[in-house]
Amino acid sequence: MTRTGSPAPVLIENPSVKFSSAPQRAPLRHLGRPSLRTSASGTRRLARGEAPRVLLLVPSYTRVVEPSPERSSFRALGLDTFEVMKRAGTPIGLLRIAANARLAGFDVRIVDSPFAGWEQERRLVDLGGGSSLVRYGLDDAQLRTIIEEFEPDVVGVQCIYTVQWGNARALAELVKDIDPAIVTVTGGAHPSGDWQYAVPDSPFDHVVINEADQTFTALLQALTEEGGDVDAVPGIAYRRADGAVVRTSAMSPYMRILPKRQGLDQRLAMMPLPDFGMLDMRQYEQAYHSSGKRVRDHGSWAQIFSTIGCNVGCDFCYIPMVNGPWRALGTDWFDLHLAEITKQGVTEVLIEDDHLLHDPLYAMRVFELLRKHDLPWVEEGGLSLFNLVLLHLGAEFADGMDEAERRNPNFRNVLAAMRSGLTCRDLIRAMAQGGCYSVYLAVESANEDSLQKSGKPRLNAIQRATGEIVEMFTEYGIQVTGGFMLGFVNPPEQPGDAPYIESLEQIEKTIDYAVTLMGHGMAYANPFIVTPLPGTNMWDFQKDYVVRHYDNGWSHEKATMATDQWSAEDIERMRLELLVRANGADKVTEMVRRGTWPVDA
Repeated sequence: MTRTGSPAPVLIENPSVKFSSAPQRAPLRHLGRPSLRTSASGTRRLARGEAPRVLLLVPSYTRVVEPSPERSSFRALGLDTFEVMKRAGTPIGLLRIAANARLAGFDVRIVDSPFAGWEQERRLVDLGGGSSLVRYGLDDAQLRTIIEEFEPDVVGVQCIYTVQWGNARALAELVKDIDPAIVTVTGGAHPSGDWQYAVPDSPFDHVVINEADQTFTALLQALTEEGGDVDAVPGIAYRRADGAVVRTSAMSPYMRILPKRQGLDQRLAMMPLPDFGMLDMRQYEQAYHSSGKRVRDHGSWAQIFSTIGCNVGCDFCYIPMVNGPWRALGTDWFDLHLAEITKQGVTEVLIEDDHLLHDPLYAMRVFELLRKHDLPWVEEGGLSLFNLVLLHLGAEFADGMDEAERRNPNFRNVLAAMRSGLTCRDLIRAMAQGGCYSVYLAVESANEDSLQKSGKPRLNAIQRATGEIVEMFTEYGIQVTGGFMLGFVNPPEQPGDAPYIESLEQIEKTIDYAVTLMGHGMAYANPFIVTPLPGTNMWDFQKDYVVRHYDNGWSHEKATMATDQWSAEDIERMRLELLVRANGADKVTEMVRRGTWPVDA
């Protein structure tokens, strides 16, 4: 584990909370208490020669159900109700930290609440105006029974979505109601980016910031070993007795994984194989996953990864912060990973790599291993369209790029692959031969300004090339879901300048782009609304435009921001317009019926 930046602690003496969950939720009773610095029960267990107990939980989730916007395309179809989709997946983040914790001697259990109670739905909070939060997953009585029977010393709660923060903090409240002496910890994308608010805004004793594979285990050891010191654990935050928030190090540690320099054993020591046997894999046997219909009618599906991190640095994305820079785990590591999951009854997988095509030649070897283990797969993390465009347009186009763009480090591996003779068609063919049947293509926008001002390469807006790439995927039997982003709000380039606010006319161009790509064979156009995510480079600027709380504005299906050019409702209507105009009434109706993307291989 290597630490980037200064190890000096950060202190916030008078923390305040600007955003939180819906005011209609029940107030929490366990706020503001000093963070527990030791686990008394865990220390006693360890002294008796027993393993301290750690319970890792995905909280039950909520989604907004409300009347469709007036004058919207949904209303025109007779869809009077708008429902945010259910969204959940195999908890690969918890599996990662559990693997290290178990190797360190802790007794770890994982409970995936949304999937354990997938069919259980009830209205949780009335938001007014006909809107409500509907909860799906295990209820509080079921969660209470699990916690009381396991008697954990430490409870860790995952929060990867800002929109689910209200549910994470409510679960921490439930744990503290059961026993205030249980140490509560949270981590994931939201508390990592929002740690200065998350600590005073919840009953969690500690927030693990960014990549937690080794940090979480170090925290468990500090909490349970005699003389343990949480201040010596880098990358966490907690509440002092006087209410101040302490972050133990200004920057967080990321694992230094280098397959070309490290043997397999060394990498396995840093990143042990996730043990899917810790999950009830029967929960993942549905005929549909989040990207559409499965191709296997037996066994379970699972989300997995072959690389971690991303270097692109899009201003709107918190992956580089949370998961760190792009790192290959090594094809030897991935080979073992696939062999292990097939033993658990997994028959197809969703690749969740943050940047699968960062190194196309490495990705080609990943495809071969998926074929070796007979695992049909979906790419769900989002394929970098700009890499595919560069591969497709080839050396002549690359030679015509200006020097600064050509030297972009994100293109280095693509240019090397081109020099080796790899083409876009070769890559897509290899994906199909490797068992790929569906991809999520990160198209994002038709507007070069929207892309470039948010740190995204302009190549995504080259519509002719994108259309030809979609046709290639379709030719090889791979369904394409195109992702589009609406409502960019970026800071001014110079102090005193006007900010960049994407106009409704520009958003119309992105809608037209989606319609055009459907004509090239794209299976589904999936629009998202630009959302200010805590911890991103855009956060400090975009949060001034926020008009919603965490529960009903941070799903990417609901608008969070409003500007003097458009309202949140305007952007929501534009999103529904893209859905209907690009996909057609039948697919949209099927999407609403299924509650997942209507993509069938």
